[in-house]
Amino acid sequence: MNKIKISFLIIVGMIISINVSAQLPVSFGVKAGINLSEIQNFEDDIKVGFNFGLTADLQLTDNFYLMSGLELTNKGTKGKSYNLADQQGVTYSDVKLNALYLQLPVHAGYKLEVAPTIKLIFRAGPYLAYGIGGKIKGEAGNKNLDIDFFGDDTNRFDFGVGGAVGAEFADKITVTLGADQGLTKVFKDGDQKNRSASLSVGYKF
Repeated sequence: MNKIKISFLIIVGMIISINVSAQLPVSFGVKAGINLSEIQNFEDDIKVGFNFGLTADLQLTDNFYLMSGLELTNKGTKGKSYNLADQQGVTYSDVKLNALYLQLPVHAGYKLEVAPTIKLIFRAGPYLAYGIGGKIKGEAGNKNLDIDFFGDDTNRFDFGVGGAVGAEFADKITVTLGADQGLTKVFKDGDQKNRSASLSVGYKF
């Protein structure tokens, strides 16, 4: 994990260095949308969540750019059943695993102009996320489950890869369809990983 953090900081440092040395234009904006998420290798259903945050586009050439920013993204899943290690014999049903992450993507992108005010967007790259909150809730007869998602058995750091396709209108408004695949374990004992798709709308200042 330390190697991942260092690599990611190097990528961010390279972006800052390019911008300072070359004085390339940076466009800042905001974004918001919905997530459809699940935890891979977990008996679950798709959970609907949200995402919103700030974006920054660093234009390298007329077509190529780098995209980053900081967003609050809601991941997790809806489980059909869930067992706790310290409550053997108790199975909770209709469980919702709700996790909130602060996420920092670094994507390389390409814009293709298809009309005077319309560009197609293609981008992909790594992301780094840190869990800041969330709950696991469910029921088992008269017993209710209500615990923090990020406990001793959960990894707060999440590293993965993602990408998106979409359109940009008048260099101001963007509509993108994206997907993220986590590469780190959600729970320390297991091989479950985050996976999500998103639909977002953005506006550049």
